[in-house]
Amino acid sequence: MDKHELRAIQGFLSAVGEGLEADRDGVTLRDRLSELSRIIQRLMSARVGAGSLRTKVHLATLERTARRYRRRIAVKLNEGRRPG
Repeated sequence: MDKHELRAIQGFLSAVGEGLEADRDGVTLRDRLSELSRIIQRLMSARVGAGSLRTKVHLATLERTARRYRRRIAVKLNEGRRPG
């Protein structure tokens, strides 16, 4: 994983975090959910091949953030489906 891709992931996670605080609509959240799943898979595979411990820790931290956001979005989407 190169620095450009890493910065793009960091930017995306930052935007998702801001979007969660702004309480975005369900359509946007669904799009974010699928992208977060893709990013989590990418980070997992990159972490296996990463060289330094520092890099592995950084990738694991980004992965944990992505997983936390994915859970929060799933909860919000499920809340929107419940009647009443």
